[in-house]
Amino acid sequence: MRRTDRSNIIKLNRAARFNSVLIIFMIILIYVVASVIISVSKEPITTYKVSSSNINNNIKCTGIALRNEQEVTSSKSGYLIYFVRDGDKIKKNTPVCTVDETGNIIASIKEAGESDDGNTLFSDSDYAYIRNVIDSYKASYSDVEFSNLYNFKSEVESKVMELSSQVMMSKIHDGGTAVSSTLQTIKASESGVVTYYIDGFEKKTPETLSVDDFNTGNYKKTSLKSGDILDTGSTVYKLIADENWHIVCDITKEQAEQLEAEESIRFTINGSSNEYKSTFNLISKGNDVFFLDIALNKYMVDYIDERFLSIEIILNKIEGLKVPNSALVEKEVYKLPKDYILEEEDAYSKTVNILRYDEDATSTDASEQRVELIIYKTDDEYYYVDKDAFKDTDQIYTKDKKNMNPVMSLPREKLTGVFLANTGIADFMEVEIIKSQDEFTIINNGNNLKEFDNVVLDSSQVVENQTLY
Repeated sequence: MRRTDRSNIIKLNRAARFNSVLIIFMIILIYVVASVIISVSKEPITTYKVSSSNINNNIKCTGIALRNEQEVTSSKSGYLIYFVRDGDKIKKNTPVCTVDETGNIIASIKEAGESDDGNTLFSDSDYAYIRNVIDSYKASYSDVEFSNLYNFKSEVESKVMELSSQVMMSKIHDGGTAVSSTLQTIKASESGVVTYYIDGFEKKTPETLSVDDFNTGNYKKTSLKSGDILDTGSTVYKLIADENWHIVCDITKEQAEQLEAEESIRFTINGSSNEYKSTFNLISKGNDVFFLDIALNKYMVDYIDERFLSIEIILNKIEGLKVPNSALVEKEVYKLPKDYILEEEDAYSKTVNILRYDEDATSTDASEQRVELIIYKTDDEYYYVDKDAFKDTDQIYTKDKKNMNPVMSLPREKLTGVFLANTGIADFMEVEIIKSQDEFTIINNGNNLKEFDNVVLDSSQVVENQTLY
């Protein structure tokens, strides 16, 4: 039996064995700690779940209301006294106001109101009516229907104006000839709506408006009210004899192009839930500025005391998939003619024959290779393929190998897409943008991207084919 030669075996003492284990352990520990530090310091990749959504494509603009406003002036100077409430419809020959040259009528009413028997200006039934209106409002008051306050205010003002007019007419009648000779009572020349303010827009038309007219900072409105002192020839009220009016909006060239194909538009005024429909006209003012002229023949009285209106043109909503703008990325691709592809068009994968040179810069050796392609999109003539499948020195064959061209001569195009993150790898996927708004973009949901897919939230954090998790 042969004896084993143990002369080459070196025995380690216990201390040496312990040191070896310690060194290995320290190496593993350092690797783990370094991996943790790198992982912690690395900015985390956040994904976003694609959802279906829509963008409101409505046009919001400021409109100027233009009406057939007839200014009625006074032939005397004096104190103005109204008999009709602002915004009321009146008949022809209805007394609208009077101009008191002496101010005696207003003084006598004020004096009577401040006297001990001031309450006799109105009858008991008049006061009873006003109290009834107030009590009814208090009984039906609700925070939810706070807007009823305006109806209440309007009703009280109307009644007070009516009663005040009766008192004034009574004072004028009691004064007899001496009083009436100092008054100019102005009656309506025709039926219509009265309003009591002037602002310089009375004679403007859609064609004569300018861009500066839409600057609300320059707008000046002068209200007329009982007790005002007027000069001869001053405007005492305005009469609008018909319901025909215009709303003119200042819009951009892009917005005008959106409306060109429309025959009529739907819109809202001042955020109301009511929708109106009307024909319209586009007026070019030069320098890519357009006016939208909306012609109406009703609703004028609802906005009689307003010159500037907030208009929202209601257009079709744009539906699709919503992704953050930060998720979008551009990728340059080659446009490869279809006659270079070896497989049939409906084949799942596509390849192409190339001539590839040796990587050694001094070598002229080349070999034929078959390259598998990533197809991002296709049209009637081209496949849009990943550039990274080729080297700059590659020569590419046509399918029949009768022609060969440098890869660098292929046409290029930039595609907009996202990095799909469903599989943990950043896969580029082209998307078709419908419209961008604020921080999000709506894309066509007919492409490969689907609702509930995960995409990289910030495309600048990754590169294509990067491992995400």
